Amino acid sequence: MNEKKSKKERAIKKAQELGKEYEDLFVGCAESSFAAIVDALRLEAGIELFTKEEQDKIFTALVGLQGGVGGSARGSCGAVTGASFLVSFVSGIGRKEQLENKFTLTIPCQNVRDGITNNFLKDYGSVVCRDICFSKFGKSYDFTKPEVISEFLSQSRTHPKCQLAECTIAKAAAWAVEKICDIKGVG
Repeated sequence: MNEKKSKKERAIKKAQELGKEYEDLFVGCAESSFAAIVDALRLEAGIELFTKEEQDKIFTALVGLQGGVGGSARGSCGAVTGASFLVSFVSGIGRKEQLENKFTLTIPCQNVRDGITNNFLKDYGSVVCRDICFSKFGKSYDFTKPEVISEFLSQSRTHPKCQLAECTIAKAAAWAVEKICDIKGVG
């Protein structure tokens, strides 16, 4: 018997698919994971986090955070950044909540840790771009150089560790959508 998938299951699958698709379209992990998560939640779970105009502005802000922040490979992986940004956002702790109780900041931190950080540590041993690249490819990259980006993209299209089930962006997008659905109570 073929069971109907839940909104959450459909959204997770869509996030994974869009994560890989957007890696090929946009390149950068931060903006690609962000777009995949927002679009999957909109399309499959009926969750509208931002207007399309807001989404475009945030996408623009995330571009410089790809490749371990500014292409340096030394900071957080862009997929970690894009996914964590959205999990934190959905956690709903803003200025007002922090002014009322400074310890509310632990809520988004816990959600990010449970939904994103722990998964990256389990799969890659790190959240740092160069560590993840080394884990996957046996080398790290300097994403500030166009020729290095071209080499990386060429490899990412054919490398077994970059296909749908193993794509870092696709995994981060799926993990974030799962956590966001849990936070929002979407089953």
